[in-house]
Amino acid sequence: MTFAFTKLDLMSWFPRRQTLLPLAFIVVVGIVLPVPGMAIAASAFVTSLMLSGPFLGDERDHLDTLYGILPISRRVVVVGRTLSILIYGVVAMFIATVTTLSVAAVRGTSVAPEFLGLGYAAAFAIIGISIGVQLPVLFRIGYSRGRLMVYAPTLLIAGAAWLAQTTGAIDGDAIGAIPPALGLGACVAVGVLGIVIGTITAVRLYSTRELR
Repeated sequence: MTFAFTKLDLMSWFPRRQTLLPLAFIVVVGIVLPVPGMAIAASAFVTSLMLSGPFLGDERDHLDTLYGILPISRRVVVVGRTLSILIYGVVAMFIATVTTLSVAAVRGTSVAPEFLGLGYAAAFAIIGISIGVQLPVLFRIGYSRGRLMVYAPTLLIAGAAWLAQTTGAIDGDAIGAIPPALGLGACVAVGVLGIVIGTITAVRLYSTRELR
């Protein structure tokens, strides 16, 4: 049932122009800023910004009312929506990878697989944080009242980086000294925690929401 809802969910919002145009933005970033990793970073932030898109469709097309009528649980809706967002993220990162490798080939340079791995892990962490922060709010109060939450993950990450730099808690040498495997593992852990916590919290909050 969850996968069936995921398919239905993707069909309702993925083919829309406002959903596909941000994917083109990833290509533009990769070409205009041909620094390895920029397109992958863009894919993470595009996914974060697009996370609220399906909820806009819910309100505009009154799909919340439909979800309340269909013989599916609130948990299925939340988990299915989470999976559809992750699928969008995978598509975004695939486009970012193709762009990165294509630009590198044109410029006659190469991109180390280890670098790509760290880029994917960092992007996954950003997406996980975005799901953890946005999903519960959007499922509880909807798009109209919760749309400003789309900026919360970016502000949170930027604020944490600024605070760490200002206080000297983390410097460039310290970051450079972190073993790649440890950095990759930490990013994956952050991403998984964000997704799990965000999904569980969203299920609990959505179960108490009155759909009309």
